[in-house]
Amino acid sequence: MGGVTKGGQLANFVKNWLSLGAGPQLIKIITGIPFSQKPSLMRLRPPFPPQLSTVSSSDMNMVIQSLLSQRMITLALETSGFLCPMFLVSKGNGSLRPVFNLKRLNTFVTTKQFRLVNHAKIPSFLQRNDFMASVDLSQAYCHIPVHQSHQRFLCFVHEGRVYRWTCLPFGLASAPQAFAQLSNWVASIMRKNGIRTLVYLDDFLLAAQDPSLLQMQIDWTLNLLAHLGWVVNREKSILIPTQKIDYLGISWDTQLHRISLPFNKVSLLGQRLQKFIRSPLWSLKSAQSIIGLLNFVAFTLPLGRLHLKEIQIASRCLPLRYPHRLLPIPSRALSELRWYLSNLRGHVPLHPPIARTFMSTDASDEGWGAVLANVSIQGAWTQKQRSWHINQRELFAVRKAILSYPNLVVNRSVVLQSDNKTVVAYIRKQGGLRSRTLLKETKKLLFLTSKLNIHITPHYIPGKFNSLADALSRQAPLPDWHALPLLTKLVFHRWGVPDIDLFATYQSKVVPRYVSLDPLDRQAAFIDAFSKDWKDWKLAWVFPPPPLLPQVLHHLNRATGLFIVVAPRWQKTFWRADLKSRAIAPPFAVQDPRSQVIDLSTGLPPPLAENLMLEIWLIRGGIDKLRGGQRRKNVC
Repeated sequence: MGGVTKGGQLANFVKNWLSLGAGPQLIKIITGIPFSQKPSLMRLRPPFPPQLSTVSSSDMNMVIQSLLSQRMITLALETSGFLCPMFLVSKGNGSLRPVFNLKRLNTFVTTKQFRLVNHAKIPSFLQRNDFMASVDLSQAYCHIPVHQSHQRFLCFVHEGRVYRWTCLPFGLASAPQAFAQLSNWVASIMRKNGIRTLVYLDDFLLAAQDPSLLQMQIDWTLNLLAHLGWVVNREKSILIPTQKIDYLGISWDTQLHRISLPFNKVSLLGQRLQKFIRSPLWSLKSAQSIIGLLNFVAFTLPLGRLHLKEIQIASRCLPLRYPHRLLPIPSRALSELRWYLSNLRGHVPLHPPIARTFMSTDASDEGWGAVLANVSIQGAWTQKQRSWHINQRELFAVRKAILSYPNLVVNRSVVLQSDNKTVVAYIRKQGGLRSRTLLKETKKLLFLTSKLNIHITPHYIPGKFNSLADALSRQAPLPDWHALPLLTKLVFHRWGVPDIDLFATYQSKVVPRYVSLDPLDRQAAFIDAFSKDWKDWKLAWVFPPPPLLPQVLHHLNRATGLFIVVAPRWQKTFWRADLKSRAIAPPFAVQDPRSQVIDLSTGLPPPLAENLMLEIWLIRGGIDKLRGGQRRKNVC
């Protein structure tokens, strides 16, 4: 598990990958990555063009000797190949990482778009009071071999000698995608074994409510990685369960329920900001650099993105033709840089307040109106306000509604329904760069919500939709999947008839008592399943829109009783492992739901239903400290 990585060593573990079900595409990667096109070759004999030669230094000599000893590079015996220079970059621990300048070669490499996990996804993955661990792979890319016939395209010259890479170097355009395919597959194996995990390239994050369970999962993961040929970087990994961890450059605290910047990043960024403030000059290049850093930091600070807007606006005036020309920093931007320096040690909540209030607003030429927690509010425009643009009036209506009844929204999450895309975008992104008027109005609104501890989440709903349930999680209608009697009869016969349907409409309910997401639904037992703890029923039916499943799992930690949970079996979802670990019976599988499930928002079966599998789980509410042991193996 520890030890030294040997270049391309995954090729020695192909049998182990095959035994766990790795497909041909993965095996192709771990036996050597070919190029999509062959670039033109050059003679690998002196004299070599200076621009293609690797600069000599004592550090470079040491790195090359280390790479040779680990069989990551070897002397090139070919008479022709493709040369690129190599350089060194400092890593966080002070060591040096060799990076190939493959800009020329990458023009011959075809890449596909793919998604990586980012820090914004992690709050939905983590639950309050989770214990966490991280597993980092050592020299991760270098585990992957390059096909021998293509190693000639990865040559560099140093002090007159030509070397070629035998494994995947940093700098190749296709490297992240190829590596992500491998690590995502490893994560899927972990999830099948009940481990809640996310992975970003070579960095795995594990979480569980029970530390003893998590420790067993850590040990199991280390054995799996060794079995597949990976070497773990134990110095960078966190292998003892903890409730505070640094992952993807951010500190996550599930006990204090906080997201913040790690101390070392606070110190480094503070030094950068102090230089700007002491000498208030910047260039286009330095502005782009600091904005990139602050855009990352903004995620950890209350209204961080809002305070970045003036800096971004000011940077737009810097000359593109002279990216290094120093110019004075405008006062508004300088003021915001000072704000960041003063607030670097701040934090934001890991999750928004549990209590939720629904709100819808509208503005017309005559006045504004709002519905806030079923309370109707309205007002007329002054003569000055009548001249405002409709977007400003819509933003004003949101703030005015909150000011009218602050007691209804203080310390709560507010789900805002709006048919104005600009309003939704300005609130969601904490302002914008196109309109100073709208930015000013957004500041007033967000300063108010911050003062009242309101977490406001805007959702765009086209005017033709009058139900709030149509846009709870994204800017499109959420599916309203309904299990038909043919299916519910079988499930109820096995596990009993539920007392209540927690995610339903009047049309989609499977039992008489139901909970709706529509504040106008007078037949519902109450509005919003997440607005109350789930402790009043012996058995409940839970068939939520799939995007809400992470919230469902979080809510189950405080619940009592039994729950029948319906969820699609999708690849690469972390929540199936959590469902599996909570189950007290094997899942009921629905292989082809076309005849058993209908989407009431369209009147049709769910999209691509012929390729969809649903699983119906019997779950016990609360945190079961034994859920990861022998019982889970017997159940699922």
